[in-house]
Amino acid sequence: MKIIYTRGNRTETLASLATLRKILGRFIAHRVFYEVSSRSKRGHEFFSAKNIFIVGHLEVTNYEHLKILLFDAHSTAHSIEIINPQTMRIYDELPGRGFAVSFISESEGGVETRCYIRDEGEDENHLKQQTGLEKITLPQLFEYLQELTVADAVSSK
Repeated sequence: MKIIYTRGNRTETLASLATLRKILGRFIAHRVFYEVSSRSKRGHEFFSAKNIFIVGHLEVTNYEHLKILLFDAHSTAHSIEIINPQTMRIYDELPGRGFAVSFISESEGGVETRCYIRDEGEDENHLKQQTGLEKITLPQLFEYLQELTVADAVSSK
């Protein structure tokens, strides 16, 4: 698979599956917008499907062919499956603006299939689900630990 970086306009060949996992790992626990479309070279669109979901986890395998799966965190029946893309374009031009990738495949008949995925930000519910220890301040943590050690010392006597 060929990787095209829009920043710097450079092209590379995919080095490893670990590299691809690292690139796509930026989407985990983030809300993403995606569009899957197919069109002929003349610009006639055959179909286009759009949606937004939270990426729960992803799988990247390369057994018979490269396969990328992005799973919806809130619906096990919903996922995006990208099979054997020829090109991946990475849109990461301005820091702080949405990171996006598109996977492109072309058939010999002149039909292009594209899957565009754009980061829409962190999942607010995921941020709210932090544990109690992640929410307390450092002095509160020390007080909590001191209370535990005092309680352990008293109970062991």
